[in-house]
Amino acid sequence: MKSNQYQMILDAIEKTGISKIDITRKQTSAYDEFHVRGRAVSEELFSKIELKPNSQVLDLGCGLGGSCRMLAEKYGCKVNGVDYSEQHIKTARSLSKLVGLEDKTEFVQADATQLHYPSDHFDLVITQHVQMCIEDKTKLYSEVKRVLKKGGRFIYYDVLKKSENKLTFPLPWVDDEADSFLISSHELKNELSSLGFKKMNSEDQSQKGLDFLSSFIAKAKDKPMILTGQKILMGDNALKKITNLYQALKDGIIRLESGTYKL
Repeated sequence: MKSNQYQMILDAIEKTGISKIDITRKQTSAYDEFHVRGRAVSEELFSKIELKPNSQVLDLGCGLGGSCRMLAEKYGCKVNGVDYSEQHIKTARSLSKLVGLEDKTEFVQADATQLHYPSDHFDLVITQHVQMCIEDKTKLYSEVKRVLKKGGRFIYYDVLKKSENKLTFPLPWVDDEADSFLISSHELKNELSSLGFKKMNSEDQSQKGLDFLSSFIAKAKDKPMILTGQKILMGDNALKKITNLYQALKDGIIRLESGTYKL
């Protein structure tokens, strides 16, 4: 993880000929949404929901806050982001101030299994490529349930285990096996159902992810500059991590899945 994330993003954008005062969320989105398919999949997932300016939203594992800014800009609502990394939170705050969304977004460094928010507070909770980093799934999803209002929705987009075959590390979320905590789609459904969540829909996103990753890897080999954002977040071995992710998807060891549950 780079310590000067914000300045690196600024430098990368300014190299494209855009001055700091002209930077918008559209420009930062190339660097602040690191789930597979980035901004495109976020817009796809959240186009199906209805939020109002007074809606309360929580992004668990928000990273650099890209999805938070997207929702705040689109709906005018307040969006809270939580991430375990203090560096990510500092960068997220700086990026929101840069694009004029600091009043609509709030970022806090915290453990997703021990949230400081009151119960029955949020209309929507989202996670994108988060659960595989958290060992105690029951504590994670119990906290999602606690902070959601009755009738609130939980939307996820995640990497899930599909077979028992061994993964090749490093991967985008972890450097070695000891810190990776994948569960299957069936286990996720059982966990959420046991807590009282009602499934509304789910979608296998694996093929879309494969198509995206295949194209991205090919472009990165010809134009390494497109890896700037990934290196900021994942380190200098970002391409290796992304390639291992692609191979695991292709081999059917993991799957990408999105879904919506209602409380």
